[in-house]
Amino acid sequence: MPVCSFCKNSYEFPKGTTVVQKDGSVRYYCSSKCRKNMEMGRLSKKVKWIVKSDIVKAGKAKYAAKL
Repeated sequence: MPVCSFCKNSYEFPKGTTVVQKDGSVRYYCSSKCRKNMEMGRLSKKVKWIVKSDIVKAGKAKYAAKL
């Protein structure tokens, strides 16, 4: 399963976009939202929707650890 180059979420292979650049590097994007934000030069640690999803992931991991 590829991991998005912007938001670091893993996704199923048929979905998303794979971009091969001229220098041969490969970037994977789970959605056009991630691709467009990366092209605009935004940093993933400053985008609110990624920060919120990281908080939710941490809460789920903490809950799973208790079980």
